[in-house]
Amino acid sequence: MDPIWIVLFVFGISIGSFLNVLIDRLPLGLDVVHGRSHCDYCHRTLSWYELFPIVSWILQGGSSRCCHKKLSLQYPIIELVVGVGFVLIYQQFGGVISIPFFATLLLFCASVAIFVADLKTECIPEVFLYAGAIGVVALQSPFFGFCSMLLHTYVLPTAIGMAFFFLLWFFSKGRAMGDGDIYLSGIIGMALGYPKLIIAYYAAFLTGAIAGVILILVRKKRMHSHIPFGPFMILGLGIASCWSTPILHWWSQLW
Repeated sequence: MDPIWIVLFVFGISIGSFLNVLIDRLPLGLDVVHGRSHCDYCHRTLSWYELFPIVSWILQGGSSRCCHKKLSLQYPIIELVVGVGFVLIYQQFGGVISIPFFATLLLFCASVAIFVADLKTECIPEVFLYAGAIGVVALQSPFFGFCSMLLHTYVLPTAIGMAFFFLLWFFSKGRAMGDGDIYLSGIIGMALGYPKLIIAYYAAFLTGAIAGVILILVRKKRMHSHIPFGPFMILGLGIASCWSTPILHWWSQLW
Protein backbone atom coordinates (compact mmCIF):
# COMPACT_ATOMS: atom_id res chain seq x y z
CA MET A 1 0.00 0.00 0.00
CA ASP A 2 1.26 3.45 -0.93
CA PRO A 3 1.92 5.37 2.34
CA ILE A 4 0.45 8.50 0.79
CA TRP A 5 -2.93 6.75 0.73
CA ILE A 6 -2.94 6.80 4.54
CA VAL A 7 -1.88 10.45 4.60
CA LEU A 8 -4.60 11.39 2.12
CA PHE A 9 -7.23 9.38 3.98
CA VAL A 10 -6.42 11.00 7.32
CA PHE A 11 -6.30 14.42 5.67
CA GLY A 12 -9.60 13.67 3.92
CA ILE A 13 -11.52 12.63 7.03
CA SER A 14 -10.21 15.76 8.78
CA ILE A 15 -11.50 17.90 5.91
CA GLY A 16 -14.75 15.94 6.09
CA SER A 17 -15.05 16.85 9.78
CA PHE A 18 -14.61 20.53 8.89
CA LEU A 19 -17.22 20.21 6.14
CA ASN A 20 -19.66 18.93 8.75
CA VAL A 21 -19.10 22.12 10.73
CA LEU A 22 -19.67 24.28 7.66
CA ILE A 23 -22.80 22.35 6.65
CA ASP A 24 -24.33 22.68 10.12
CA ARG A 25 -23.38 26.31 10.80
CA LEU A 26 -23.41 28.25 7.54
CA PRO A 27 -27.15 27.90 6.78
CA LEU A 28 -27.85 29.18 10.31
CA GLY A 29 -25.45 32.10 9.99
CA LEU A 30 -23.24 30.83 12.82
CA ASP A 31 -19.53 31.58 13.19
CA VAL A 32 -17.34 28.85 11.68
CA VAL A 33 -14.00 30.36 12.69
CA HIS A 34 -14.19 31.24 16.37
CA GLY A 35 -17.06 29.12 17.63
CA ARG A 36 -16.04 25.95 19.49
CA SER A 37 -17.64 22.64 18.55
CA HIS A 38 -20.49 21.78 20.88
CA CYS A 39 -23.10 19.10 21.49
CA ASP A 40 -26.05 19.35 19.11
CA TYR A 41 -28.50 18.90 21.99
CA CYS A 42 -27.24 20.36 25.28
CA HIS A 43 -24.66 22.67 23.63
CA ARG A 44 -21.81 21.62 25.95
CA THR A 45 -18.41 22.50 24.48
CA LEU A 46 -16.75 19.32 23.24
CA SER A 47 -13.34 18.20 24.48
CA TRP A 48 -10.46 17.58 22.07
CA TYR A 49 -10.75 13.80 22.40
CA GLU A 50 -14.37 13.96 21.24
CA LEU A 51 -13.39 15.52 17.93
CA PHE A 52 -11.37 12.76 16.23
CA PRO A 53 -13.04 12.09 12.86
CA ILE A 54 -14.90 8.75 12.74
CA VAL A 55 -12.97 7.36 15.75
CA SER A 56 -14.75 9.48 18.37
CA TRP A 57 -18.15 8.65 16.91
CA ILE A 58 -17.39 4.91 17.03
CA LEU A 59 -15.90 4.97 20.55
CA GLN A 60 -18.91 6.90 21.85
CA GLY A 61 -21.30 4.42 20.26
CA GLY A 62 -22.83 7.09 18.07
CA SER A 63 -24.07 9.01 21.10
CA SER A 64 -23.01 12.20 22.87
CA ARG A 65 -21.04 11.73 26.10
CA CYS A 66 -22.88 14.49 27.93
CA CYS A 67 -26.57 13.86 27.33
CA HIS A 68 -26.38 10.43 25.66
CA LYS A 69 -28.48 11.49 22.68
CA LYS A 70 -27.96 9.79 19.33
CA LEU A 71 -25.57 11.60 17.02
CA SER A 72 -26.33 11.93 13.33
CA LEU A 73 -24.81 9.43 10.92
CA GLN A 74 -24.03 12.44 8.76
CA TYR A 75 -20.77 13.03 10.64
CA PRO A 76 -18.95 9.70 10.14
CA ILE A 77 -20.43 9.16 6.68
CA ILE A 78 -19.19 12.48 5.30
CA GLU A 79 -15.79 12.01 6.93
CA LEU A 80 -15.48 8.54 5.44
CA VAL A 81 -16.72 9.61 1.99
CA VAL A 82 -14.24 12.48 1.80
CA GLY A 83 -11.36 10.33 3.09
CA VAL A 84 -12.01 7.55 0.58
CA GLY A 85 -12.69 10.11 -2.14
CA PHE A 86 -9.28 11.72 -1.68
CA VAL A 87 -7.58 8.34 -2.10
CA LEU A 88 -9.62 7.45 -5.20
CA ILE A 89 -8.93 10.82 -6.81
CA TYR A 90 -5.21 10.32 -6.15
CA GLN A 91 -5.44 6.95 -7.90
CA GLN A 92 -7.40 8.50 -10.78
CA PHE A 93 -4.54 10.96 -11.35
CA GLY A 94 -2.04 8.11 -11.35
CA GLY A 95 -0.31 9.35 -8.23
CA VAL A 96 0.62 12.64 -9.88
CA ILE A 97 0.31 15.67 -7.60
CA SER A 98 -0.61 18.67 -9.73
CA ILE A 99 -2.84 21.74 -9.86
CA PRO A 100 -5.70 19.77 -11.51
CA PHE A 101 -5.37 17.17 -8.73
CA PHE A 102 -5.84 19.77 -5.97
CA ALA A 103 -8.56 21.46 -8.02
CA THR A 104 -10.43 18.15 -8.23
CA LEU A 105 -10.12 17.70 -4.47
CA LEU A 106 -11.60 21.16 -3.94
CA LEU A 107 -14.42 20.52 -6.39
CA PHE A 108 -15.11 17.16 -4.73
CA CYS A 109 -15.32 18.76 -1.27
CA ALA A 110 -17.62 21.50 -2.56
CA SER A 111 -19.83 18.86 -4.20
CA VAL A 112 -20.15 16.82 -1.01
CA ALA A 113 -20.97 19.94 1.01
CA ILE A 114 -23.56 21.15 -1.53
CA PHE A 115 -25.19 17.71 -1.67
CA VAL A 116 -25.68 17.46 2.09
CA ALA A 117 -26.45 21.13 2.79
CA ASP A 118 -29.14 21.34 0.11
CA LEU A 119 -30.60 18.00 1.17
CA LYS A 120 -30.85 19.12 4.81
CA THR A 121 -31.81 22.77 4.48
CA GLU A 122 -32.89 23.25 0.84
CA CYS A 123 -30.23 25.95 0.70
CA ILE A 124 -26.79 26.06 -0.93
CA PRO A 125 -24.44 28.37 1.03
CA GLU A 126 -22.59 30.71 -1.30
CA VAL A 127 -19.18 29.72 0.04
CA PHE A 128 -19.64 26.21 -1.38
CA LEU A 129 -20.46 27.66 -4.79
CA TYR A 130 -17.39 29.92 -4.60
CA ALA A 131 -15.22 26.93 -3.71
CA GLY A 132 -16.64 24.94 -6.62
CA ALA A 133 -16.06 27.86 -9.00
CA ILE A 134 -12.44 28.21 -7.87
CA GLY A 135 -12.03 24.47 -8.31
CA VAL A 136 -13.24 24.43 -11.93
CA VAL A 137 -11.12 27.47 -12.86
CA ALA A 138 -8.02 25.76 -11.46
CA LEU A 139 -9.06 22.49 -13.10
CA GLN A 140 -9.16 24.11 -16.53
CA SER A 141 -6.03 26.25 -16.00
CA PRO A 142 -3.79 23.94 -18.13
CA PHE A 143 -6.08 24.73 -21.10
CA PHE A 144 -6.10 28.52 -20.79
CA GLY A 145 -3.83 28.78 -23.84
CA PHE A 146 -6.37 26.94 -25.98
CA CYS A 147 -9.06 29.60 -26.15
CA SER A 148 -11.01 28.06 -29.02
CA MET A 149 -11.27 24.68 -27.29
CA LEU A 150 -12.33 26.28 -23.98
CA LEU A 151 -14.92 28.41 -25.74
CA HIS A 152 -16.58 25.66 -27.78
CA THR A 153 -16.24 22.76 -25.35
CA TYR A 154 -16.80 24.49 -22.02
CA VAL A 155 -17.86 28.15 -22.06
CA LEU A 156 -20.62 28.16 -24.70
CA PRO A 157 -22.26 24.84 -23.64
CA THR A 158 -22.12 25.96 -20.01
CA ALA A 159 -23.70 29.32 -20.85
CA ILE A 160 -26.52 27.56 -22.71
CA GLY A 161 -27.02 25.19 -19.77
CA MET A 162 -27.15 28.06 -17.28
CA ALA A 163 -29.64 29.91 -19.48
CA PHE A 164 -31.85 26.80 -19.52
CA PHE A 165 -31.78 26.52 -15.72
CA PHE A 166 -32.38 30.26 -15.38
CA LEU A 167 -35.51 30.00 -17.50
CA LEU A 168 -36.76 27.09 -15.39
CA TRP A 169 -36.19 29.13 -12.24
CA PHE A 170 -37.68 32.31 -13.71
CA PHE A 171 -40.89 30.89 -15.20
CA SER A 172 -41.53 28.62 -12.20
CA LYS A 173 -40.92 31.61 -9.88
CA GLY A 174 -38.40 29.54 -7.93
CA ARG A 175 -40.74 26.60 -7.34
CA ALA A 176 -38.94 24.21 -9.71
CA MET A 177 -35.48 25.01 -8.32
CA GLY A 178 -33.54 27.64 -6.42
CA ASP A 179 -31.28 30.26 -7.94
CA GLY A 180 -28.28 28.46 -6.45
CA ASP A 181 -28.95 25.61 -8.88
CA ILE A 182 -28.28 28.00 -11.78
CA TYR A 183 -24.75 28.68 -10.54
CA LEU A 184 -24.28 25.01 -9.72
CA SER A 185 -25.17 24.12 -13.31
CA GLY A 186 -22.38 26.46 -14.44
CA ILE A 187 -19.86 24.80 -12.16
CA ILE A 188 -20.87 21.38 -13.46
CA GLY A 189 -20.72 22.54 -17.08
CA MET A 190 -17.24 24.03 -16.72
CA ALA A 191 -16.02 20.94 -14.87
CA LEU A 192 -17.24 18.48 -17.51
CA GLY A 193 -17.59 20.29 -20.82
CA TYR A 194 -19.60 19.08 -23.79
CA PRO A 195 -20.95 16.40 -24.19
CA LYS A 196 -20.44 15.17 -20.61
CA LEU A 197 -22.50 18.02 -19.18
CA ILE A 198 -25.52 16.70 -21.12
CA ILE A 199 -25.15 13.39 -19.31
CA ALA A 200 -24.89 15.17 -15.95
CA TYR A 201 -27.98 17.32 -16.54
CA TYR A 202 -30.00 14.40 -17.90
CA ALA A 203 -28.99 12.15 -15.00
CA ALA A 204 -29.95 14.92 -12.55
CA PHE A 205 -33.46 15.29 -13.98
CA LEU A 206 -33.93 11.53 -14.33
CA THR A 207 -32.85 10.66 -10.77
CA GLY A 208 -34.74 13.65 -9.40
CA ALA A 209 -37.92 12.54 -11.14
CA ILE A 210 -37.52 8.95 -9.92
CA ALA A 211 -36.90 10.10 -6.35
CA GLY A 212 -39.89 12.46 -6.53
CA VAL A 213 -42.22 9.70 -7.69
CA ILE A 214 -40.98 7.36 -4.95
CA LEU A 215 -41.45 10.02 -2.25
CA ILE A 216 -44.98 10.72 -3.46
CA LEU A 217 -45.85 7.00 -3.55
CA VAL A 218 -44.64 6.49 0.03
CA ARG A 219 -46.44 9.71 1.00
CA LYS A 220 -43.35 11.55 2.16
CA LYS A 221 -44.07 14.33 -0.34
CA ARG A 222 -47.12 15.66 -2.14
CA MET A 223 -47.46 16.44 -5.83
CA HIS A 224 -46.60 20.10 -5.41
CA SER A 225 -44.02 19.68 -2.63
CA HIS A 226 -40.57 21.14 -3.17
CA ILE A 227 -37.65 18.74 -3.45
CA PRO A 228 -34.09 20.15 -3.40
CA PHE A 229 -32.53 19.66 -6.82
CA GLY A 230 -28.91 20.32 -5.86
CA PRO A 231 -28.24 16.76 -4.61
CA PHE A 232 -29.43 15.33 -7.92
CA MET A 233 -27.21 17.73 -9.86
CA ILE A 234 -24.25 16.56 -7.79
CA LEU A 235 -25.30 12.97 -8.43
CA GLY A 236 -25.39 13.76 -12.14
CA LEU A 237 -21.90 15.26 -11.90
CA GLY A 238 -20.67 12.06 -10.27
CA ILE A 239 -22.32 9.83 -12.87
CA ALA A 240 -20.92 11.84 -15.78
CA SER A 241 -17.46 11.98 -14.22
CA CYS A 242 -17.24 8.24 -13.62
CA TRP A 243 -19.23 6.66 -16.44
CA SER A 244 -19.49 9.17 -19.31
CA THR A 245 -17.29 7.07 -21.63
CA PRO A 246 -19.39 3.85 -21.49
CA ILE A 247 -22.62 5.91 -21.54
CA LEU A 248 -21.54 7.79 -24.68
CA HIS A 249 -20.41 4.53 -26.30
CA TRP A 250 -23.75 2.90 -25.50
CA TRP A 251 -25.61 5.94 -26.84
CA SER A 252 -23.61 5.90 -30.08
CA GLN A 253 -24.47 2.24 -30.58
CA LEU A 254 -28.17 3.02 -30.30
CA TRP A 255 -27.96 5.61 -33.05
